[in-house]
Amino acid sequence: MNNVKEWFYKYRIIVFLFLFSFLIRMSVILLVDTPIISDFKTMFEASLELVNGTDSYKTMPYFITWGYQMGHVIYQAILLNLINSVTFLKVINAIVTSLTVIMIYLIGVELSEKKAAFIISIVYSIFPFPLLLNTVLTNQLLPMLLILIAIYFWMKKKKEKKSTAIIIGVLLGISNILRSETIVIIIAFTLYIIFLLIKKENKKLLIINVCLVIISYFTITTSTSFLLKATDISPSGLENNNTAWKFLEGLNIDTRGQYSDEDAMKYSYDESKTKQELVLRIKQDWSKYPILFAKKVKILWLNSDLSWQLGHIENKDQLKLYEGINQIFIYFFTLASLLSVITILKKNYKNEQIMILSILFIYFGVYLFIEVMPRYAYPLQIFEALLATVTLGYILKASKENKEGDHSAKITK
Repeated sequence: MNNVKEWFYKYRIIVFLFLFSFLIRMSVILLVDTPIISDFKTMFEASLELVNGTDSYKTMPYFITWGYQMGHVIYQAILLNLINSVTFLKVINAIVTSLTVIMIYLIGVELSEKKAAFIISIVYSIFPFPLLLNTVLTNQLLPMLLILIAIYFWMKKKKEKKSTAIIIGVLLGISNILRSETIVIIIAFTLYIIFLLIKKENKKLLIINVCLVIISYFTITTSTSFLLKATDISPSGLENNNTAWKFLEGLNIDTRGQYSDEDAMKYSYDESKTKQELVLRIKQDWSKYPILFAKKVKILWLNSDLSWQLGHIENKDQLKLYEGINQIFIYFFTLASLLSVITILKKNYKNEQIMILSILFIYFGVYLFIEVMPRYAYPLQIFEALLATVTLGYILKASKENKEGDHSAKITK
């Protein structure tokens, strides 16, 4: 019994954060009945087919073209085999995102201090957009948690990264299987390693570790894709058979780089036509790209959009209120993350802060060219929250030093 009490006391903050986040998320799931629409409906129905032993999804152009969506389909099918319920999938979402709040706290402690990490974790846990996203059968939640765990492993195993590099690569690989954007993390991670090499850290160990991460990452993704083809679960494995599609949408002047129904009808399942149209648009519209990029930055990084979660509700004034509250949180995390640069200018930062900045930098560059929508900001806002802990930690430390200075001055007088 004493051991239980000691464990609870030691991890009381983590336990509190999980329970607080989970209870809020469960309340939202029970109160908000978000319909399954768009790609999420297509993937959910394919998951049900896997559970029921049917395979008509294999002939769908959607999965033939974008085999990489099958990772999430299989993940949902595994869960539905346990309990065949949409609500159960949403409960798992709530568990996953509650663990994400904990990871924000743990990584925040490594970047800054406990008090700052705790406050930012609490604020993030009530952030409307990710909170309400638990009601959507999105493929964004678990992959992001795995990425955060991989980052935390790297931070905690500074002296023995060689022993965990493979695990980190596997975590990133599984994340990519579930949602194919982890290559952004790999690129940012590589840039971070170059930064450490420039700082003359242990070169041999760093090079070995980054090689192990990349090798294990590509091994698990390529072998899984091969296995899905060999077992005929996915006709295209995890492949993307229209790599130009996201760029075609992202460079669409008329839609400000967002999805176009017209484009989808003409080009989504034909890579050859997509590439031809993409080249044509680049030649015609390249001079308009600076303005397009500015619009896309605003859409992705600053716009509030709860339509995926609450678009079905009839009271539009209520939706407008929720959007307004959500917008405040977006501005807060964006501003707080930008202010974290102060610690770098003052050379009062930890190396891992550069890793987080590198990830956001790569995301920023990639999304200038590919399709955007506010929903894609989910991982970006988590990394902004991590940098917000740095900013808040800096403010708390400066405030403490000022108070101590004033107290010392009074004593001297």
